[in-house]
Amino acid sequence: MMRPAALRAGDAVRIRGERWRVAAAASFDEVSIVDVDGCEATNQGTRAHFLLPFERIEAIASRSTAPRVVTHARWRRAARALLAGVVPRWASLRAAANARLTILPFQLEPAIAVTRGDTCRVLIADEVGLGKTIQAGLIVAETLARTPDARALIVSPAGLREQWRAELHARFELDASVLDAEGVARWAAQLVPGVNPWSIHPLAITSIDYVKRPEVMRSLETLTWDVVVFDEAHALAGRSDRAAAAAALAGRARRVILLTATPHPGDDEAYARLLAVGDVGAGFPLAIFRRTRSDVGLPHGRRNTRLRVRPTDAEAAMHRALDAYIHRLLAERDASPAGATLLASLLTRRACSSACSLARSLERRMALLRDAPVAARDQRALPFADPDTDEEPGGELGVAGLRDRMEETRWLEALAQLARTASAFESKIDALARAIRRAREPVLVFTEYRDTLQHLASALARFAPLQLHGGLTSRERIDVLRRFTSGDAVVLLATDAASEGLNLHHRCRLVINLELPWTPLRLEQRFGRVDRLGQRRRVHAVQLVARETPEESIALRLDERRARIDASLEGPADGGAALRADAEAEAARLLSARSLAAGTQPPADRPLLMVTSRRDDPGSIWAFRLSCADEGGQVMFETITGLRDERTGSAVDARIEQIAARHHEAVVADTSASLTGWLDLAARREDAIATGLRENHARLSATLLQPGLFDRRSERAAAAQASRVEEALQKSRARQALLARARQLHASGRELLFGVTFRP
Repeated sequence: MMRPAALRAGDAVRIRGERWRVAAAASFDEVSIVDVDGCEATNQGTRAHFLLPFERIEAIASRSTAPRVVTHARWRRAARALLAGVVPRWASLRAAANARLTILPFQLEPAIAVTRGDTCRVLIADEVGLGKTIQAGLIVAETLARTPDARALIVSPAGLREQWRAELHARFELDASVLDAEGVARWAAQLVPGVNPWSIHPLAITSIDYVKRPEVMRSLETLTWDVVVFDEAHALAGRSDRAAAAAALAGRARRVILLTATPHPGDDEAYARLLAVGDVGAGFPLAIFRRTRSDVGLPHGRRNTRLRVRPTDAEAAMHRALDAYIHRLLAERDASPAGATLLASLLTRRACSSACSLARSLERRMALLRDAPVAARDQRALPFADPDTDEEPGGELGVAGLRDRMEETRWLEALAQLARTASAFESKIDALARAIRRAREPVLVFTEYRDTLQHLASALARFAPLQLHGGLTSRERIDVLRRFTSGDAVVLLATDAASEGLNLHHRCRLVINLELPWTPLRLEQRFGRVDRLGQRRRVHAVQLVARETPEESIALRLDERRARIDASLEGPADGGAALRADAEAEAARLLSARSLAAGTQPPADRPLLMVTSRRDDPGSIWAFRLSCADEGGQVMFETITGLRDERTGSAVDARIEQIAARHHEAVVADTSASLTGWLDLAARREDAIATGLRENHARLSATLLQPGLFDRRSERAAAAQASRVEEALQKSRARQALLARARQLHASGRELLFGVTFRP
């Protein structure tokens, strides 16, 4: 092991099996701190700090510059290994070559745009199934590969956290930590007091419903991230705690990535709120990538069918009676307008779902009115149920209705009897059973409510269907999916609460909706479970609609909203033809790098030379590694260049060294020029983050507390918060200093890697 006094800036050392270059070393009594920069593909661009004598550091002997002649096979393996790991330009992608994914040019576009500094806010709104997770993963992997001490946060629905962790590990070999209530508590128990569990993970995954809690948001206020990804970002378009939490996190992120296949909910104001997420100071335009299958050269394999089903006489009578009851409710809406509208909407949705579901809701309403009567004038407006739940309506059914309670009871009893009669034989369930029999292949059936799903499972018992709904645990959900995808069942019944993250395209191509959802977003999400990249057959999307019922009006409104959404989203993806051309060139380079990496071996400890014959064009080619470093000595970029010498020889002379030096300076100049736009954007973003931190500091500073209004405990809490904000500001200032140093690059290191000489 090396002694601290023996370390000098520029020395090559090996630590934990990796090669590093010493940047600085300082001793404090018996302990020394060594700052090092990575010199291999696995640690390039990383600045690390190690403590002696607690770390084993081995010196690497100076690399011999004299080439060694080797066989053609040995030379080819070593040269391929070196060329496979190199990038030609600073903006070239570094993490994609080793990722386990099919290289598709359109999936590289967002990562290229972010890497070269075109934008720091991205909305990836491709059609369902075009790999938005992969595109976001590429941005995360690039950020972690390029930036020392980078930190990334993935915010997703709770049901997708494990899927995100598995995808990041399988495709990019990134180990993410899931931070929920259990995970945070577990880490807090292992850490020393005062260490925030959120601050120690370079890559964390959490759910939007956990992170929106006030006590969780409090622990995140002073943290910053290099990239924050919001999955299923359409859930952030409303005026909700979710949206507020997303805005707070995005204000602490250097890059904000929004993922959703359904960005426009049909409400222009909500869409505008989504587009504003992360726009700190309204100075960071959003880059939108909205591609369809035809846009990326893939066949559009979906056939949409709307099957109009004739109701039975009993069902028709039920719908007519419900329509009359709703008209009566709305006629008295002056007593409770919000309550009447809410109740009318709920009962209509339940009737469209199934007669059995409507009967259950009517019985519950009668019980609520009987057990807890509320005067209409005192009834407070209730919000709709959580859109992500599949449970049947509960307390919402207790809103006040008709002024005459006895008349209301007669209406409800008559309606409930009609619904029970209609539930004995339901036309849409019968049509669904016929479709399943005729299809003779796996079928995915969606319905809105869990009780409808269970009623459906009983009616379709002869098909032995599996059920997937929001009441299942993660383990139960995984087991159901395994059984369906392995072929144990041909029918899978699902609700929207369980549909997020389902990838069933390898097993299924037929989706049937028992009833229509009330938003185009839900409809597209349902079809997207099977209409994905890798689907080899035509997808069939079937919608069952009851004739001459309110469901036909719902279908018409869905079509109108869909047309309005499509019109709002028209236009090319950000970057246009130039970005597409760059992505195609980058895809070709990555494929070439993968090909070169096959059958390689570790580089040698000295330059290798191959001697071969070429009578018509003798000479030599020498390959050099060129390094560019910032003012602090940190390596920012390394590449390999080849120089042609018209002479044959077994060594590099002064003339070639001079040519290499001039070429090195040109590479430094080109790299500095390509960094300018990225540095300008990064500096502006860092300024905006620091401004937000300062504003929080002012709001929470103990010096602004009015004496006498707060006790000492509140003052101490405010002072502690101010201290944490100041710590975050110091990190932001350090980041600004790093960006400033990167504006002055210089030629750092140049070494001969290999050569080939052609003799006549």
